[in-house]
Amino acid sequence: MAHAKQNDDQRLVLPDGATVVVVGGGPGGAFFAIRVLKRARQLGKDLDVVVLEKRRELCFFASTLAFAGGGCNYCAGGISPRLADVLRDNGLMLPYDVVEGRTTEVTVHGDWKSVELAVPEGREMLSVFRGSRPKQRPDRYTNFDAFLLQRATDEGARVIAAEVRDIGYTSGGRARVGYRLAPDSGGGDETIEADLVVVAAGVNQLPGMDLGSDRLYQVLEDVLPGFRPPKVRKALICEMQADEVPFDYMQGEAHFVLYGSQEVQIEMASLIPKGQWITVVLLGKSVDRAQPRDYQQLVKRFLELPHIKQLLPRGIRLRPICLCHPNMTVGVAHNPFGDRIALVGDMAVARLYKDGIFSAYLTGAALADCALEEGIDRESLRRCYWPVVQGIQADNRFGRVVFLLTRVIFSRPVLSRMVYQALLTERKTRQKHERHLALVLWRIASGDDTYRHILVSMFRPSSLWLIAVGGVLTTIRNYATERAFGLDWKGVGRYPTGVPIEDVEKKRQEIMSVLGIPLFERPPQVERMYSIKVKAAEATVFHHLGRFGDSDREYFTPRMLRVHRTSGEANEVGCTIRYDVIIPWLSFSVVLEKVVEERYLLFRVRDGFGRGGALAFDIDRKKPGGGFLTIYVAFDFPKGNSPVERLGWYVFRLAFPGFVHDVLWNQSLCRFKQLVEVEDR
Repeated sequence: MAHAKQNDDQRLVLPDGATVVVVGGGPGGAFFAIRVLKRARQLGKDLDVVVLEKRRELCFFASTLAFAGGGCNYCAGGISPRLADVLRDNGLMLPYDVVEGRTTEVTVHGDWKSVELAVPEGREMLSVFRGSRPKQRPDRYTNFDAFLLQRATDEGARVIAAEVRDIGYTSGGRARVGYRLAPDSGGGDETIEADLVVVAAGVNQLPGMDLGSDRLYQVLEDVLPGFRPPKVRKALICEMQADEVPFDYMQGEAHFVLYGSQEVQIEMASLIPKGQWITVVLLGKSVDRAQPRDYQQLVKRFLELPHIKQLLPRGIRLRPICLCHPNMTVGVAHNPFGDRIALVGDMAVARLYKDGIFSAYLTGAALADCALEEGIDRESLRRCYWPVVQGIQADNRFGRVVFLLTRVIFSRPVLSRMVYQALLTERKTRQKHERHLALVLWRIASGDDTYRHILVSMFRPSSLWLIAVGGVLTTIRNYATERAFGLDWKGVGRYPTGVPIEDVEKKRQEIMSVLGIPLFERPPQVERMYSIKVKAAEATVFHHLGRFGDSDREYFTPRMLRVHRTSGEANEVGCTIRYDVIIPWLSFSVVLEKVVEERYLLFRVRDGFGRGGALAFDIDRKKPGGGFLTIYVAFDFPKGNSPVERLGWYVFRLAFPGFVHDVLWNQSLCRFKQLVEVEDR
């Protein structure tokens, strides 16, 4: 096979009027085509860019064109914040009908509790469908890959529906591509000569294919001496459709799960709602070992895990509509370029486990700039393009450590609890811009930074100190308190209940203004707030709150504390509930002072050391299917009339274990959520 010749000191340059052939019309190929055509115009060059794409459906964006055949890139379809920045900066604003969801909250699930992270201001996460699958979608021709390819044609690229059969060189040293036209384009074999061939065909021409036995990869091994495909790992992707109940309650959410069970060994999973659909992605040993006949059962077993089942709307029935087992690039290709030929996208390298589309942009854009500004010979590509590929792979080494640490931590209940507690301590004591630990977790979940920076941030002295003090010590203290009060977590789901410091003041003002009852001229000496997401009707929640004073209630049942109704009826003004504490002089009563049906209950402390304080319940419906139950506890200590009394109450205030409220209500709210959601199903 003849190769292009040149002197050692002579570069091959991309001339004016050059022909550039792009093999594959996915993101890598489309990003390259868009970039090279834009840059060429800026440099005063005219290029003929031809995209050969075998999936006919991906060649056009217009939804009025109905083509036969399948079209999918076997991807979850998440648009990361960094990719969203790239699209915006390049004028590639996604149309409304391409965007399936806009994420406002990312939840990382650990074996103790989940951590909910709001998408930071100025950052954007989207979900899309990459291709025309699932075929049951009425707008299946409106998808992300088709949009990008259409933008490439808008820039001047030509798209031919064809499958590449051969790549080589002519006797004159130019590249040569042999391809077979799609049947609806006339069929037949044709050849095109090119000044540059960009191979962006991906690692999933067939999902989960053996790269070593694939025809195109064998051709590349012949034409590029020393070429070896990247190492890949199998993933499992399933598009689920709801039969009746839509995913309204989950809209705006993205869930990342870092553990499964002994039977379902999952290292990493994600659930991404998309309207009537939800995309489930699994990665782990169970997926590695599974055969195609096992995939549907594996997805079913995963969705039946307790910590996964509780995420889904109550009463929902899911049908797996589209299921595949694509390759995921986890390594780097050897020698993925030569004179006039180069590979981009996940054929060369991909960011480990996150953001493959973003790395497709990085490699495609880098190759386009190199071809126009440096050259298209092997040495120019090695000097200008290869460092970008190596940079992604070098960062992946840090990524392996990051994901190993997160899996170890979040898949173990004790470690997971310590880190959760540290994050909660940070959220309750520091302002948003000071929450470095939460920022690290956000970047891991969203891919919004390099792995190197993430790993360095994980070992910041301030982060380690917070984990040691706010995590380890607080966990030990809380565990001891649970044992003292006889709180048992067996059979109880563990859900986040902490409220950020900035929301406490806002929620207090809201509760008091709605109820029309002024409480404090300044923040009280003891103030606690807890909030839990409840997927149940307001009437059900309100009814169970009315059982707060019942002796047979199934929540808030700590040892050494007897809570019982002494007068009045549940959820009616005047109802009195007595707290009998093992130390008699700490006992007190609360009286229901105001009720807003199915929304608010306000109790005031009638006697005891917290006299005049408040206990408020707020049922706040955020979106269809449920909302948040918030509990607000606040009171001031007595000042005392004499110097001795004042000194006594001052010492008591310093010694008062306010965190006991946190421990009791944390476990009680988790029990409460479980009760009302089971009843409301």
